[in-house]
Amino acid sequence: MKIRSHGSPLTRAQPGRYNWMLTPVVVTLLVLAVLYKLHSLVSELEPPTSIPLLTPTTSKQPKEPPSKIAFLFLVRHQLPLDFVWEHFFQGAGKDKYTVYIHARPGFMYTKNNTKCSAFINRQLKKPVLVEWGEASMLQAERLLLQEALRDPLNQRFILLSDSCIPLYNFRYIYDYVMFCQKSFVDSFKDAHDVRYNHKMAPAIWKEKWRKGSQWFVLIRKHAVAVVKDSTVFPVFQRYCKRIALPEFAASANNNWNSNCIPDEHYLQTLLAMRNLEKEIEPRGVTYSQWKSAHQHTMDRRGWHPITFDAAKTTLEAIKGIQGINEIHFVAASRRERCGIDGKALPCYLFARKFTRGAGARLLEQAPEYEKRVLPY
Repeated sequence: MKIRSHGSPLTRAQPGRYNWMLTPVVVTLLVLAVLYKLHSLVSELEPPTSIPLLTPTTSKQPKEPPSKIAFLFLVRHQLPLDFVWEHFFQGAGKDKYTVYIHARPGFMYTKNNTKCSAFINRQLKKPVLVEWGEASMLQAERLLLQEALRDPLNQRFILLSDSCIPLYNFRYIYDYVMFCQKSFVDSFKDAHDVRYNHKMAPAIWKEKWRKGSQWFVLIRKHAVAVVKDSTVFPVFQRYCKRIALPEFAASANNNWNSNCIPDEHYLQTLLAMRNLEKEIEPRGVTYSQWKSAHQHTMDRRGWHPITFDAAKTTLEAIKGIQGINEIHFVAASRRERCGIDGKALPCYLFARKFTRGAGARLLEQAPEYEKRVLPY
């Protein structure tokens, strides 16, 4: 007996009918696959115009802060020329400089005792008592450098006294010292120098003994070298000492080799001992006009810097200092044109020693001499 199947057409469709129903599905899938492939090929060939381009605003990297100058003031207590420096710093961006002051212990700079806002609360918290011609002067300089090095943006370090004045505006001085990749250190060999003590060897060799002014401009590398020095400085503390003032006029004889002024030799000798002299301009940028109490000797014991009072602080005098472009190193018997990398420049950026009255006259004449732009 045969049993008939009552299955649905979908399950028991005839072969021809089954193939005809699947054809539209297959075709649709093939069409979609082709379209997708074409879209991918077009996307590879054409620029992605549908994606917005990055604008300069969104792609710009954060701007690095500018390098700064650390102004290091080595003073007794008050700064008599504070109003001159207030004028100077008013023309500067606060992100381009920092002030550090070494004054006698206990003295604080407040709005009640200074007219320069950049000086307020900028004194070192743990200063030392400084005596002229003693190693304590070097200690104070090292403390200033140590504090200034805490700020990684400080890249130039300028040592100044309480009688110094700037000869140009802030922009000119900033560009000048930043343009040069070397330190400015007055340094030379004095053929007639008798201050070297042979007991300083081997920490300091005779051929490395140097002399010069203490007023420097240091790059950061050299400032670090001073602060890290643990060999040359102790030798200066022990063997480089001045003789008593009453003996200055007496015959030197056997005592003369003990008359050593530390701040006139330390930095210069340290850089020589560290083989860093090729990295310095062997001249300072702070002008002093010297006079001698002993007409026929070139020794510093008879030399003193002239003080500029209001009468001497004429416009002609200031422009005369600005116009100096050559230095005569008498003790070293040489002359040197001032410049950086072969480019001629004025020799001096600062000058000393100026009184408070001289400072007042300077401000009156400032528009006539301070504005200048570095030509490079």
